[in-house]
Amino acid sequence: MKEINIKADLWKLTPDWAVAGTRGSFGSCRIVFDLSPDWQCMNKRITFFPAGEGEGVLLLLSGNTVRVPDEVMARAGTASFVLDGIDPDGNRLVSTRGELRVIDTAFPGGREPKEYVPSELDQLRLEITSLCREIEALKKEAV
Repeated sequence: MKEINIKADLWKLTPDWAVAGTRGSFGSCRIVFDLSPDWQCMNKRITFFPAGEGEGVLLLLSGNTVRVPDEVMARAGTASFVLDGIDPDGNRLVSTRGELRVIDTAFPGGREPKEYVPSELDQLRLEITSLCREIEALKKEAV
């Protein structure tokens, strides 16, 4: 799997563009962020804007790595993304725009994205369910 390493220093992304792969290469690329201290203690998310589409694909960023969504890899062209976060005091930080280039290629028939990104609400539900399971497991260990 291709890894794109991006440093997020306050609002600046370095590098601010990269080649993600070829159209239809689903699940083949991820971004690894090196986050400056400005991003610590923030709830972070990344919003991808596939090439030629206005609708964004939003992912919660719980660690520092995110898989490039299939929706981005389904279309050749230049997709963009932005990292944003909010801290417990309500302070917000938004990065500059990053770009991912998806190169066109001969496209084998019958290939659609296998995995669509769940809505932000569904992602939050999954995180909460996971945390509840962890809490229950810790309770059992403590008894």
